[in-house]
Amino acid sequence: MPRKAFTLAVLECDQPLDAARIERGGHTGVWTALFADAADALGQNRERIEVIGYNAEEGLPSLAPNAERAVDAVLISGSRYNAWGDDGWIVDLVAFVKECVAKKVPVLGVCFGHQIVGRALGGEVGRNVNGWEVAPTVLGVSEVGKKVFGKESLTLHLMNRDIVKTCPADMQVLASSSKTEIHSLYRPGEILTVQGHPEFDGEVIEELLKMRMESGVIPKDVGEDGIKRAPLPHDGVTVTVAFWKFLGISI
Repeated sequence: MPRKAFTLAVLECDQPLDAARIERGGHTGVWTALFADAADALGQNRERIEVIGYNAEEGLPSLAPNAERAVDAVLISGSRYNAWGDDGWIVDLVAFVKECVAKKVPVLGVCFGHQIVGRALGGEVGRNVNGWEVAPTVLGVSEVGKKVFGKESLTLHLMNRDIVKTCPADMQVLASSSKTEIHSLYRPGEILTVQGHPEFDGEVIEELLKMRMESGVIPKDVGEDGIKRAPLPHDGVTVTVAFWKFLGISI
């Protein structure tokens, strides 16, 4: 009898711009492709994981083991919204993370998702006094982080001026930048987050930077510098391999 695929619920907390939404199938499509790349890198069977998308603004998956679409883990995506906001769906998402932890359902968080996890577990979330971080950026990695990610440093696409300011209790910080101390949170078997975007590439980050410069959200000099760095290599697959291992998925 074939083994049941590991089911990962991607909680889409925003809709990407055209390049990712139309051509790549939104957050769910991008993460499906990235986990397939991670499977290839590990020599694993791509069919061992099934990625299912949920619009987090409209509803969240059931964590009941006998639910019609039972999930084994969740990934919380990035978003333009503030993770400290009091919108109903954001408050529900924070409560959902707490439920996941209580029920031992592993949680992955990316950017906004990283901040939601930080908030849910008691950390302070807010604006970074050091300003925006954008485009491929080298992150320093802790000793534990080196074991989790398998590298001495990480380069990830960034698109944030919001951060987790204080580390929640019983969590480890795996990565930092010159502007932000907490770029990754970790609790073995329960939580793994990154402030950066493993799922971004040069095309996506350039589209975002141009849009946010035009709207005045990002200063012109920051945006133009980010666009110059957009094509640089990054460790998106490396981080997704770490996600795969954290989730304990095997052939």
